[in-house]
Amino acid sequence: MFKSIHDAIRFKAFLSANGLPDSFTERQSQFIYSFHHLFIKKENYIQSFIQFIQDVKRDEWVNNVLRDTYKYEIEDERIEILNIINQMITGERVELISLVGKLDEEDLIREAVTDLLDYNGAVLFDSFLRFRLKKYFEHVLAYLNVAIDEYKMEQEYQIFVNMLRDYLKNRSPKQDIVHVLLEKPILFFNERLKEMGKNEIKEILDRRLLSNHPVYVDSSVIAPLLSMAPKKIYLYTDEEDQPLIRTLKNIFEERLSILSAAHLNTLLKAYSDT
Repeated sequence: MFKSIHDAIRFKAFLSANGLPDSFTERQSQFIYSFHHLFIKKENYIQSFIQFIQDVKRDEWVNNVLRDTYKYEIEDERIEILNIINQMITGERVELISLVGKLDEEDLIREAVTDLLDYNGAVLFDSFLRFRLKKYFEHVLAYLNVAIDEYKMEQEYQIFVNMLRDYLKNRSPKQDIVHVLLEKPILFFNERLKEMGKNEIKEILDRRLLSNHPVYVDSSVIAPLLSMAPKKIYLYTDEEDQPLIRTLKNIFEERLSILSAAHLNTLLKAYSDT
């Protein structure tokens, strides 16, 4: 039994998608489905419930908790956090999943739904969500807490990136072109592919970057490049998925080009032969 006609109609769509009768009756302001074909199509009913809870009720529940408990009034913020949770559930955010453990979503819902369909009496759907799926929503809440923390960190990161972009925009170039080999040790080369020594880089380095933002600004790559403010940066690496490279892309944008370490070796050889 559904209290809400909105829920009843939405559930009807999932029944139809699984080839099930989708008629319901209204009685005393409640909307009732009777599963007449349960014995021959039980798996279809189970799948309908699982999909409805996953695709509709989970996000609805999270949205309500964000708005009413955590006071996220702005819809765009709630959508961003929901996206992080959905990425965790689909396995895309492995680093976040490792903090709380994997959610066996379908198994938890299936167990509760199977018990529901084995029951012969009438059940109010809201009560089913509140009591039989309590364990499931506790797991979702654990994901939600991690997603909120991640969202806050991403917001702080974006503020940091924007601040460094503004710094770069107002900084006059100390080098037109810089080549950087992102290996150990990290090496800088000028536009003539002459290696820049540590003292040369130290003289260019704007110490305010490290004193004002010691936690965020990487002293080995980001701070020197910001201080040089080159018009073009050629970065050489064979590991393009490093977090540092993501930050460099976000700060320097179209100024940055990424090439293989082998490409730099070819250039160095060509310059040494001339």
